[in-house]
Amino acid sequence: MIVISLDGVKDTVFEYLAHNPATCPNIAEFKSRANYIGGVKTIFVSNTYPIHTTISTGRLPREHGIISNLINEEKNIWAQDAVLIKSKTIWQAAKEKGLSVATILWPVTCSAKIKYNLPEVHLTAGQNQIIENFKNGSALFQIKAFLKHGKKMKGLEPICLDDFTSSVAADLLNKQKPDLTLIHLLAYDFTSHDYGSKSEEVKLACKSLDQSVGKILAAAGGQTVLMFSDHGHFDVDEVVNLKSIYKEELYEQCGGSAFFSKLPKDIELQPWFERFLTAEEMETSGYSKYAAGGIAAKVDYCFAKGNYKSNHGYPADYPDYNVFYAVAGAKRTYNPIYNDVRDITVIIDKELNLGLL
Repeated sequence: MIVISLDGVKDTVFEYLAHNPATCPNIAEFKSRANYIGGVKTIFVSNTYPIHTTISTGRLPREHGIISNLINEEKNIWAQDAVLIKSKTIWQAAKEKGLSVATILWPVTCSAKIKYNLPEVHLTAGQNQIIENFKNGSALFQIKAFLKHGKKMKGLEPICLDDFTSSVAADLLNKQKPDLTLIHLLAYDFTSHDYGSKSEEVKLACKSLDQSVGKILAAAGGQTVLMFSDHGHFDVDEVVNLKSIYKEELYEQCGGSAFFSKLPKDIELQPWFERFLTAEEMETSGYSKYAAGGIAAKVDYCFAKGNYKSNHGYPADYPDYNVFYAVAGAKRTYNPIYNDVRDITVIIDKELNLGLL
């Protein structure tokens, strides 16, 4: 089974791409033969690492423990080490069944015991990308991947990174044929952050994304393929750095939401304030253990340090913020159970008979 994450591509964007075969022939062809489910709710906080870990475990962030992309925003330390996950993962369940697993830039797989592991590694000051990847993943697999396909990368430029990822994946699928392959494609998300979802740069990223998908599908053989997205994006007119305003009262800002050790007085009067987070959102996200409360940003605003043209992290009930999954070549048809991204885990679990859930 092959699982492909199209980071940041909400359902309406995927549907648009699939209905434009001249630009995205591979996505269009895949959707035409897949069992497609749109209108799927993501989980909150709707950022990449909490969502992917929910898909990796079938559990909510309060259970699996990855509640944020970051451990420390100021020092840019990411929650990337698999030891941080408190629930059993699909790769652990697969290994117990005697199945081989490959993960290529899949979030929160650093140091995971996976046969073919090329983890997504974020660096801190003074670290070297190649060295840190080898330390945190499968050394021999990565050496071969970098030697054969490394020339495709230009630093971490997102389109080139997806070209590298998909080339490594296709090579592995053709030669080693793992039982479960998890692939994370980043170009749409990165480019949307930097330029906005309606930019010419995003159009190029979509075309490149389709080419990357095409390479993987061409190498899939008769395997079941599940394609999905983790969250959507909203374009941003103004970035608000709450840390510079509220100092120690702020616990963490997460794009479309923020959490406070102490909720500031009259914060609801601010132009970027949409609403307070519900008790359920605080609890299921895992933040109720650490923060007194939280707020959601109005669309057109995000809470962050830095420059963003679009962002995510908003509550899952915002309009036009749903995601999708699509399955081709499955043994049977799977009906939604949770009506959120945990249904992706259910399909993987049942298709491979993992016994995880």
